Amino acid sequence: CTKPACIALQNEDVDEDAVVITALNVVPFCCHADLVTMNRTQLLAVAETLNAKLPLALQIDVGRARSDAFIRNSIELLV
Repeated sequence: CTKPACIALQNEDVDEDAVVITALNVVPFCCHADLVTMNRTQLLAVAETLNAKLPLALQIDVGRARSDAFIRNSIELLV
């Protein structure tokens, strides 16, 4: 049995002229202040939680070349 969704993200896909709703089973962080204090490992965990549910076009690039600030900003843009 899977956990029910507890939070949803709403994003716009302008190319498809559509609204994308992504339901999450967990809240990956509590607030902006929480994100600001996270180290890279914690940011990657949040990004991986989001990426597991997001469509490919909206997923966060967590490649080694991406800075912590880039990952943090990408998370903030989604939420």
